[in-house]
Amino acid sequence: MEAKVVEKQGANVTLSVRVDAATVDATFERVLAQLSRTVKVPGFRPGKAPRGVLEKRVGAEALAEEVRDALVEETYPQAVRELELYPIDAHFHADGAVRGQDFEFTVHADVYPDITLPDLETVKLEAEPKVVSDDDVRAALEQLRRENATLVPVERPVEATDWVLVARLDEGDEADESSTFQVHMDRAGEELKGQLVGKSMGDVLTATFTDPAPEGEDGGTSTTQIRLKVLDVKGKELTASDDDLALQLGLADGAELTRRVRESLETDARRATLEARRDEVVEKLVSGSTLELPGSLVRRRQRSLLQDLAHDLGHQGTTLERYVDRLEQRGKRDEFEAELKEAAEKGVRRDLVLERLMEVRGTEVSDAEYRSALKRLADSRGQDVGRMRQELGEEYLANYRFFLKRDKALREFINELAGEPNEALDETDADEAAEAAALSEDEAADHDHDHGHDHHHDHDHHHR
Repeated sequence: MEAKVVEKQGANVTLSVRVDAATVDATFERVLAQLSRTVKVPGFRPGKAPRGVLEKRVGAEALAEEVRDALVEETYPQAVRELELYPIDAHFHADGAVRGQDFEFTVHADVYPDITLPDLETVKLEAEPKVVSDDDVRAALEQLRRENATLVPVERPVEATDWVLVARLDEGDEADESSTFQVHMDRAGEELKGQLVGKSMGDVLTATFTDPAPEGEDGGTSTTQIRLKVLDVKGKELTASDDDLALQLGLADGAELTRRVRESLETDARRATLEARRDEVVEKLVSGSTLELPGSLVRRRQRSLLQDLAHDLGHQGTTLERYVDRLEQRGKRDEFEAELKEAAEKGVRRDLVLERLMEVRGTEVSDAEYRSALKRLADSRGQDVGRMRQELGEEYLANYRFFLKRDKALREFINELAGEPNEALDETDADEAAEAAALSEDEAADHDHDHGHDHHHDHDHHHR
């Protein structure tokens, strides 16, 4: 077998593979032997039909195509290994094989691009860590106090922190139990809240709500009016001391409550800090890297984004087709498709740069780290690890481990920039890897899977 790169432009490669006549003839023999066991020939037991009869039964053209496919299947992986190429999407061009002649085929492929990262020594971290102050703790305690307040009947108009029981009235201003709903004023939307403040028990009002324009429509709003009746109003009686609030929540005293609240806030602060640092570092890595995006990966990401949009639109009672039709009618389809492509390119560029960072740093995820992450993922799904592994399948799990490794590389790089010690993979890493693995699986749904390359991406094989 001889393989050579005919042309290479960025992420696009054309290669030629030639197989000698002796190998072609041997492949004919092997394919015929395989067909003799599967093709039924009247009057003969499997494997016993004379070769001439079998070839006539199969057909010369079909046999030549079977041999062509076998030759490509056998020699293509060897060719890309020899040429040190990592194809993502390959399109094959070949005629049927002919006995006694060399066989040649051409491949047009998208390959993983050469990626040049910025000098990692020059990347600086500017995002300041989030710090929990005493005021933050006091505010959180007050919020807990409000959330666990005792509701007491009041004989006054509704105030901004009350609990209100409201009934939706029909055309005859009648209401039944199924039409009632509770309104916690401190969590209610501003429109409803503004119309209830000042009302008293027994009052009937016509509440007006602004409806946003439907998906795909131009700006502009419509309004909906609903008749409501205030059935009950209760105020919130706050627990006076931290000790009493702690006892109400099943804790020993106010000191333990304060400690728990601070720990929770500090956990949230660490996550917010990591997220801000992650966004900053990723932006600096991506903007400072040079690479050419493989078109097949961008198209695959576009399809995935469209699937997500279709799913969201389904929850809104419409379809992607109707959404695109409305865009077409308003002359905005081209703008939509340009934005879709831009989002896909941004996502693919980010993924490739982070994969390159992982490779440069030589990051690995140990078996213990992997098992621990799987346990956290299973716990978050309320499942046993073994059952979860069966449901997800090996393809998903291979991608999951890969994305754990990618996220670990980024986290460790960020920690080094911040001068902080590296920590074990946590729930955030497990969740983000799960989302990335699901996205990878969605994008690969219509493709054959070939994991010879560490990126765990898929290769399309189209014979022409």
